[in-house]
Amino acid sequence: METFLQTSFQNVRSNKRTNIFHRILLDEVLNVNPTWANYDWKFEYKLPVDGFGGTFNLDIAGFVNGELKVAILAKAINSNIAKNIKNYANTTIGEAARLMYASDIDLEKVLFISIFPRLAPRFKKTGVVEGFDNVFSYKSRTNVVPVLTKQYDNKVQVIDLMFDIGDVTQKKTKDDFCDIIIENLDELVIV
Repeated sequence: METFLQTSFQNVRSNKRTNIFHRILLDEVLNVNPTWANYDWKFEYKLPVDGFGGTFNLDIAGFVNGELKVAILAKAINSNIAKNIKNYANTTIGEAARLMYASDIDLEKVLFISIFPRLAPRFKKTGVVEGFDNVFSYKSRTNVVPVLTKQYDNKVQVIDLMFDIGDVTQKKTKDDFCDIIIENLDELVIV
């Protein structure tokens, strides 16, 4: 995971970056929960009918005998996090409902796994760093876990993995983040 994160500011909208992230994340998940190793795993799986009656794309989907059992929705967000934090919360609650109320599905687990720097840069459109977001502070004031626990017990889990970027406050432009040093990456825990 650290190797991916070192260059995660590059090609942020690229499918190539997303594909690498999903494969690395699945490896991490299976290391923590080896009981899922025999599941059939698919990336970018399109759920034919969600709880709202539409389709729904899952980042990573685990199947047993053709039945969806584990859904993983993943984000690797690096910058400008504070302005979107409430949207992430609303999206998480809505996506949980779309999955948990989909007919003919008996899910074991829904995982929302997000990876954030603890101190994330905010960039101007020019690529200049205009400040930093204390992501832990924003996340603690936008905590969806009590809502999801009340609705779905522990079937739906939010996992926020945070890390530090070495010398983050010394970086002045987006280009300074092309190859970063990763420090203090949280360990993945699935309950």
